[in-house]
Amino acid sequence: MCSSDVAAASSVLIFGFRYRMSTDALLLRNLPNFSLDATRRVVAARYGIEGTYRQLASERDLSWRIERADGRDVVVKISNASEPEGVVDMQVKALNHIFERDPALPVPRVVPSLSGEPYEWIGDERGSRHMMRVLTFLPGKVMEQVEEAFCARTRFNIGAMVGRLAYALRDFFHPYAGSNAHLWDISRAAALRPQIAKISDASLRQLCEEIFERAERFTLPQLLKTRRQVVHQDSHGGNILVDPNDSTSPVGIIDFGDMGHNSIVADIATASETFSSHDDDPIAYLCDVTSGFDSTYPLEDIEIDLLFDALLLRLAMATVIVAAREGSDESGIPHIENASHYPRMMELLSRQGRAQAVRRLRQACRFPVYGALSDDGGHLAYDYEALRREREAHLGPIWHFYKKPLHLVRAHGAWMYAADGTAYLDVYNNVPQIGHCHPHVAKAIYRQASALNTNTRYMCDVAVEYAARLTADLPDHLDTCIFVNSGSEANDLAMQIAMSLSRQDGGLIIDQAYHGCTELTTALSNESWRHLPADEHPKRIETLMAPDMYRGPFANDPQAAEKYAADADRAIATLRERGHGPAAFMVDTALCSSGVLRAPENYFNLVAEKVRSAGGFVIADEVQAGCGRMGTFWGFTANGLKDDNIDFITMGKPVGNGHPLGVVILGSALMNRFLNGTYPLLFSTFGGNTVACAAGMAVLDVIEREDLIKRSAAIGDYLRQGLRRLAERHAIIGDVRGLGMMTGVELVTDRQTKQPAIAQTERLIDGMLARNILIGKSTPNTLKLRPPLIWSRDEVDIFVNAFDDSLRRQQ
Repeated sequence: MCSSDVAAASSVLIFGFRYRMSTDALLLRNLPNFSLDATRRVVAARYGIEGTYRQLASERDLSWRIERADGRDVVVKISNASEPEGVVDMQVKALNHIFERDPALPVPRVVPSLSGEPYEWIGDERGSRHMMRVLTFLPGKVMEQVEEAFCARTRFNIGAMVGRLAYALRDFFHPYAGSNAHLWDISRAAALRPQIAKISDASLRQLCEEIFERAERFTLPQLLKTRRQVVHQDSHGGNILVDPNDSTSPVGIIDFGDMGHNSIVADIATASETFSSHDDDPIAYLCDVTSGFDSTYPLEDIEIDLLFDALLLRLAMATVIVAAREGSDESGIPHIENASHYPRMMELLSRQGRAQAVRRLRQACRFPVYGALSDDGGHLAYDYEALRREREAHLGPIWHFYKKPLHLVRAHGAWMYAADGTAYLDVYNNVPQIGHCHPHVAKAIYRQASALNTNTRYMCDVAVEYAARLTADLPDHLDTCIFVNSGSEANDLAMQIAMSLSRQDGGLIIDQAYHGCTELTTALSNESWRHLPADEHPKRIETLMAPDMYRGPFANDPQAAEKYAADADRAIATLRERGHGPAAFMVDTALCSSGVLRAPENYFNLVAEKVRSAGGFVIADEVQAGCGRMGTFWGFTANGLKDDNIDFITMGKPVGNGHPLGVVILGSALMNRFLNGTYPLLFSTFGGNTVACAAGMAVLDVIEREDLIKRSAAIGDYLRQGLRRLAERHAIIGDVRGLGMMTGVELVTDRQTKQPAIAQTERLIDGMLARNILIGKSTPNTLKLRPPLIWSRDEVDIFVNAFDDSLRRQQ
């Protein structure tokens, strides 16, 4: 209902009859007119219950506590004459449902009448009919009346109990659930807007007007997108009971008269509205209650982001209701004992602001912090430089991808999103191979982490299943997995095993290789030391000439494979001259760091045979090439390296789609030799933990279910076709090469001389960033494109068009 409605009203269909109650009528509580003696008589007659009566405060019902001689106290409630039967029918059925779902939850139980009915109809002296019901009495102290209960621990525990209640009601249905019209229903807040005029204070009136205007424009439409169900929506401090001996422990929740179909956010807002006179930080209160609720009924992103708005609206509604009742027959009625905190906390909450509230709420529940949301749900500006200073203060001046580092807060599929809301097409990160935050992987991680997360020294199904699945299509001599945490660890361990078994300590790598960041794999990565003086190079590592078929010395030679492979003879001889035999040839089968090169046919096999003849092993580093990146599951398959020329396979990066996981695959014979030798113990605390293996299994699921290898091979070809068309218009593109979803674009200043276009490459990377596309480089003049396998032609077209525009701007 909009604010222009002069006679705002609620009109609902109840048990087949049209029921209409104006907001003004709802403001009048109109308690039932039953004397104590009349109540005693009817309760004794209908329920056979007698005892000492004590009246309780209530919004619209007449409520009495009956203290019985046997200590089994009850509460009798006589409903307002205008209350429809659906209200009570829904309450008693909901209480029975809660008992079925969560018997330990401390809520009242329905006491049937002598005739077995959950409620009875009775008449007053004026002939009005009322519903009467009896509930069990819950012992405890009312939370808002216990000063010690206003603390963080109590608030968390209240939130947890309210979350349990909402969770128990999540599958409850009642035909009246959407028709229980009352003043405190946040979804009907707009009906109260005409009452704002009754607020005497001009500044307070203006603030309420702003909150209600925002509610109609933003809050209420957004609440419709949250999970909706039957909720209690009256769990403030007056309806929460705490243990008299431990005020931090809530022992009951009462008064289900405001139940209805609404957002679960309404329950949290209501449970967060009870403040003491000493409270001055409503966000802290909201964070405590919310984190408690989230612990028993996990929230979704949109829900936690709306809690500030919901509480602000709830406080504004209370402020308006109290003001509308002032001066009426309802003023002074003790249902709300202290209403002064509503406007005070509303003003405080408003001043603290949405940005701070959303951030603190997300931190409290360990949601990713995206930056504060603006009025329209977009992202609010934030202090980027302050964050950058904090980052360097606590993490050091670490290397960034760009001169001005991106502040990324979330990602999905092929896109990454910055704190300011900018979407970036990701053509660089090869870790989320099946797309960022794939829901199947996230779900597998959550489910396994919720059940068990331990290491491989225990028997766990998922680790065994994952190892069997990884090796199922490999030859018999590659049948055993060792799990670690990263590609660096996998390469390090594979090299250690090779050195142990070969009794040699030398290593062979391709020029410009990168294999990791441990001490051993750094030595195997001459990308980090190739520009140092020769006497500073690792003496037991020798590099092989890169098999470059674009600018190498044998680029156009039909005997290129043999001639490039001959360099392995030189390298092995050089190692021996230094006193080191070759333990292993470690090769990234995508040659990614060397420029995403396409080696000539049979090159890898020729080198492998030379190394194996010299007593060394072959380690296929599939950290970047594996899991379907090259148009086949294994990169060595795409590049023609024969199975029987491989002794070890190492994996990392994409195997867990972002979750830390590394794998060494070798033969059981080699494994047993190694374990029986100098390394009797082989163990990584986190390597192969159940959650990591669950992530790995989920990645394989997605690759198979979505047929990603076949799909991405076709999309990769489509990408390279588009790039080659651009090369016809832009002479700076010297070469386009790659397989599957791994593509290299080499840029030159002159196609005849093939002079590297180093400065232009840097400018292109920045130019693409300005067009919201993330790319990286391999060599100083080779762009490295590694989009996720989930790309379609749409993403290719976006990229190619942006690249075309960037190239034209450079000319």
